[in-house]
Amino acid sequence: MDFKRVCRTALETKGVLGEPWLAEAFDAVDRKEFTPDRIWTLDTNDDGLHPLVDRTKDQESWARAVYDSRRAVITQMDDGAVTPDGPAAGSFTSTISALDIVFEKLGHLELDQRHKVWELGTGSGYNTALLCERVGSAHVTSVEVDAALTTTAQANLKAAGYKPNVTCGNGELGDAHSAPHDRMISTASLQRIPGAWVQQCAQDAIILTPFGTAYNNSGLLKLRVRDGIAEGNFVGNASYMWIRQQRPSRTIGELGEPRTAASVVDPYDVMQGPWQQDFAIGLRTQDLDYAHSGQGEEKELHVWDVAGTSCATITYRNWWEDRAVTARGPRDLWGEIVSAFTWYRVAGSPDIRHFGLTVSPAGQAVWLHTPDNIIA
Repeated sequence: MDFKRVCRTALETKGVLGEPWLAEAFDAVDRKEFTPDRIWTLDTNDDGLHPLVDRTKDQESWARAVYDSRRAVITQMDDGAVTPDGPAAGSFTSTISALDIVFEKLGHLELDQRHKVWELGTGSGYNTALLCERVGSAHVTSVEVDAALTTTAQANLKAAGYKPNVTCGNGELGDAHSAPHDRMISTASLQRIPGAWVQQCAQDAIILTPFGTAYNNSGLLKLRVRDGIAEGNFVGNASYMWIRQQRPSRTIGELGEPRTAASVVDPYDVMQGPWQQDFAIGLRTQDLDYAHSGQGEEKELHVWDVAGTSCATITYRNWWEDRAVTARGPRDLWGEIVSAFTWYRVAGSPDIRHFGLTVSPAGQAVWLHTPDNIIA
């Protein structure tokens, strides 16, 4: 089966190949040339492991995964500590993103043939090659933090006939040597937009990046840079791995004696809502993370701040009882989450596109509807 043709039809149907150059780039760049022979899929087997697909053993399954329009393939776990020898579990540290979000992002970039583009997260080089198709290799600079991935991407791009400037380094620093940039695009998620990026942008440049918080990592942010200030709205949903320098911490310190209380609301109302609710709560609380344990009547919610100063455990069963919430540390983390939930509902449960962000020399501010209505 011609999986690339099937994928192209799916992307056209989703409307992400709207600009002619996007369809032309899809046709010109063969994703197979940028995909390792061994990849993991997002599925999990009964043991909770991600199956390995080996091109040499099952070419059809491999090709189907490569040209799945809505699912990423995993190319690295735990920063390369997990070898691709079989089914595995671990933190995804490099993927080739799902094709629908790849082309949706490129569509938001408003990319002209004359633009100079800087990219964070070269990965396998596929997205870099698409950028080269639009503006030419000489106008593309890409940085990858992982040395092994950098070498692989350079080889993939060279073999496919592209010659962008690909380097290994800290993407938070941008690249002053190739500045000013007309477009900056990230293939990893951020919690903070580096000031260096804004400083290295040309007037009316666009910064496009996945953006999230420790609580919820699912926004796509589009900023326009004018007079040294970057400002803009979230334009959709995008769930990406964190840039390595901004991965949320999960260290909990010594927090003292516990305090117990009842919850004022059923935790299911807060924690089982739509993703946009979770995203808004994350924007409001900024530095809170959570995880669940147990099932059914034994289900519990665990919340902590990324600085490790406070934590809380909330039981779902009998949440109205005095011992349903156990907190440690100076902060009332469950109270902060509930307050953010109430704020979001009172505000009318606004769509993600009503939220925005401003980056200026004074810092970073998140707002709702207009830049003067700062929420965090």
